[in-house]
Amino acid sequence: MESNKNLAVKITILLTSMMTVMAGATIAPSLPEMTRAFPQNSNAEAMVKLVLTIPGLFIAVTAPLSGWVIDRYGRIPLLLIMLLVYGIAGTSGLYLNTLLEILMGRAFLGVAVGGIMTTSVALIGDYFDGSERQKFLGIQSGMMAIAGTIFITCGGLLADVGWRYPFLIYAMAFAVFPLVIIFLKEPKRDFSASHPEATSTQIPGVAWIVYLLSFLGMTTFYVIPVHVPFLIQEVAQVGNAATGAALAFSTLIAGIAAFNYPRLKQRFTHYQIYGISFLLTGSGFLILSQAVNYFTIFPGLFIAGAGAGLIMPNSNLCLVTLSTPESRGKILGLLTTFIFLGQFASPILTEPVVSFTSIGGAFFYISLALIAGATISLIRNRRLV
Repeated sequence: MESNKNLAVKITILLTSMMTVMAGATIAPSLPEMTRAFPQNSNAEAMVKLVLTIPGLFIAVTAPLSGWVIDRYGRIPLLLIMLLVYGIAGTSGLYLNTLLEILMGRAFLGVAVGGIMTTSVALIGDYFDGSERQKFLGIQSGMMAIAGTIFITCGGLLADVGWRYPFLIYAMAFAVFPLVIIFLKEPKRDFSASHPEATSTQIPGVAWIVYLLSFLGMTTFYVIPVHVPFLIQEVAQVGNAATGAALAFSTLIAGIAAFNYPRLKQRFTHYQIYGISFLLTGSGFLILSQAVNYFTIFPGLFIAGAGAGLIMPNSNLCLVTLSTPESRGKILGLLTTFIFLGQFASPILTEPVVSFTSIGGAFFYISLALIAGATISLIRNRRLV
């Protein structure tokens, strides 16, 4: 009976974690179609790319507040509120009529994702210890990537019907809400204000290195959903479903890599895994820069996806290991901030490179920077934890 209860807890946490991967990439296949839906807007292409990434900005801004709230008042109440906000804001693209209105709905979605993501990882740190925690963090990242594969594929199929229909997928939050009430219990800790260490605990210096690497990892990973749909349009005449399949393939590979993270962690340090991740991502981008048709995109997506899949479990495990129960929400909240600042910054930082060269050229120059940086870091071979 206890094992069944534990399984239900794990499944519920995994389902809440899946909410975060749906925040942006689910609607990625519909970006070209959405752009064409607003011909009167001269900035439609740039605004549509922000529709994909603006949740990241609001996740980044509000996640530290979410971390403070769950450290002080508890995990479950905020998680429930954020699931409701997620469902309402996520589906708002079904009926809102201007890009500005859709951007506002996506902003509220970002607020919800910040709370959900921070709380989910904190609960893993609360419920599990040692090797079980390490294993479950790998499973969490893997399942998030596999869920992303499913959601992006469904998003591509729905986008072929109409660009609004992928927003339906966000209604999944309403199904997860009762599961949280039934299966997740508040960890037995004292969140009262009488414990000043709950809000004043220092963030370890090494955590800031993890934050920076996570920011860079998400910035480069999000080049795939932001620019690959347009790269595919340049080299092949395929539908939204085929675009979604390509993005889903990369996400699936990321999930497989995340599932294998615990095995990799037994042989390499956190620092080395970051180097391997960026080296693989850069190599994948180099191949993407030379793509000439739809099928030549897949080898690059395979290698880049394998690299990207290692970032999240590596960052989560490193910071959960560094944190105490009293500071976990704050430390993980800042991680969420840097991850989604990277997501939001990705098109802003890379669009000038695309404009100056081309989409293929942008992948080429980004790949050179990643490969050079990863090689230098692996040669230095430092230790984080």
